[in-house]
Formats: sequence, structure tokens, C-alpha cells
Amino acid sequence: MEMNLTELAQTTNVDASRIQEYVAMGLLGADHSATTFDDSDMYWIDMIQCFQDNGTSLEDLSGLMPRCRKAQTRLTQVN
Repeated sequence: MEMNLTELAQTTNVDASRIQEYVAMGLLGADHSATTFDDSDMYWIDMIQCFQDNGTSLEDLSGLMPRCRKAQTRLTQVN
């Protein structure tokens, strides 16, 4: 389901400005739009929140999240 920033913020209960920060830092993907989001973004925002709740900084996540996305891609590929 496609949604805008306001809808995503309401759905995830995360401030829109925080989501914009995630986008700017590349935490939702290197080429992610700052205006259009989908269901997979809810998953990644949940992951970011989980890591942050456990003490991981956004700076550390900027190196970790691309690896997480790459690993998920490998796990979901059908050979």
C-alpha cells in the first residue's frame, strides 16, 4: 500500500520529522523517496526503532541497515 509521509507517521507512531531524518541518513534505502512510502517502510522503521530501543545510534544504523536490507534480499530470493 502506497502512503505519504503523514500517513506513514500516523501508522508507525513515529514523528514525520524523525522519518525524514531516517530518509536523509539513507536508513530506508540509498535512493528512497522522501514523499512516497509503502508497507516495507513500516517494517524497516520498526527495525530502526527496535535497534534504537536497544541503544544503537542512528550513526551506527547508517552502516548496519544496508547490510540488513542486503541480507533480507538474499533470504527472499528464489533460486
